[in-house]
Amino acid sequence: MIVLILAAVVGGIASTLLNLSHLAPYYEALLGGVAIMVAGYILSVAVEAAQKDVSRSFATIILALLAVLPEYAVDFYLAYTGGSNPHYVHYATANMTGANRMLLGLFWPVVGFVGLYLARGRKTVRGKAVILDRSFRLEIFFLLLATLYSFKLPLMGHISLFDSIVLVLLFLAYAQVASKSHTREEEFEGVVGTIVSLPPAARKAVVLLLFLMAGAFIFASVERFTEGLIRTGEMLGVSEFLLIQWVAPLASEMPELVVAVLLALKGKTTTAIGALVSSKVNQWTLLIGTLPFAYSLGSGRLAPMPLDAVQREELFLTAAQSLFGTILIADLKLSRGDALLLFLLFWAQWAHPSSYTRTVLGWVYIAFALILVLKDRGRMMTLLRYGFHLFT
Repeated sequence: MIVLILAAVVGGIASTLLNLSHLAPYYEALLGGVAIMVAGYILSVAVEAAQKDVSRSFATIILALLAVLPEYAVDFYLAYTGGSNPHYVHYATANMTGANRMLLGLFWPVVGFVGLYLARGRKTVRGKAVILDRSFRLEIFFLLLATLYSFKLPLMGHISLFDSIVLVLLFLAYAQVASKSHTREEEFEGVVGTIVSLPPAARKAVVLLLFLMAGAFIFASVERFTEGLIRTGEMLGVSEFLLIQWVAPLASEMPELVVAVLLALKGKTTTAIGALVSSKVNQWTLLIGTLPFAYSLGSGRLAPMPLDAVQREELFLTAAQSLFGTILIADLKLSRGDALLLFLLFWAQWAHPSSYTRTVLGWVYIAFALILVLKDRGRMMTLLRYGFHLFT
């Protein structure tokens, strides 16, 4: 933990507080990325330790947001800047779609493979599949609602303030139900266990310090990290869109993957994948929903966030992947075949990156989703009945 904090200090100071403008853009991006990545880990430690002292509802709603603060910071900066510089809107959508596709197409399978082949005791594995707890139907149901709605965005060519309201309300409904139905993890280990074992006053002080430290480094590093990536692309002749789409989410999301892998290694694969599914719900509702507000704030007026042709294709592909992933785990199982298919389809987009590939791959995801529904209608009927009882 001390090494990680020192790394965050070095990265944060070097990339921001000392204002080292003479550094090459890729060094600025690297240092800022290190600061954001480590701050994300510190946040995850603080969030878990804080659950010892806060109410279940507060932990579910507020701490879930803090855990993904690095990803939000990058997207908010890009959307806000896009209000005055339209070119940056392109990047905001790139970062959001990259983070979502990486989360589902890369992180879910990796954690699934760890749980299936490497987990200690394999407590949540039955046969050749990871078995999810029934409580995760909540996340899956709300992810389905958000995904179905998200297909509207590329069709309309913008993310409107009405879309924002719908998606934010979906998140609030999810958080409100989750705060009543989710049990809180009471088993603390490692660094978190050490913090939790402190006297109450000391524990709260340490947790508050970690929150403040992580937030300060994220706030201080996000601009240099993002601008460093953009200038690196310009200098090396590499697509800035691709750097923002894949490198930025890798830095902001990596702490979440590390925590999930560690949980899976301990035999808590259900908890690990459940956390990633919850994160997907969070990003696919609240993150997208708040981007037009950041854009409006940057432009000085209330306005929808426009989408160009590439952004619409990226959103369509991301929504299609989300639909397939949601239906895939609607039966509360992630088999090794499921994980492998998600993994291979994620990398298929790199075979020949183009507008044609994005469109075709999107329809492939939708076709696979329809095949799953036709093959096993029970998984969807069970999920829909759950949703019906949820609101009645």
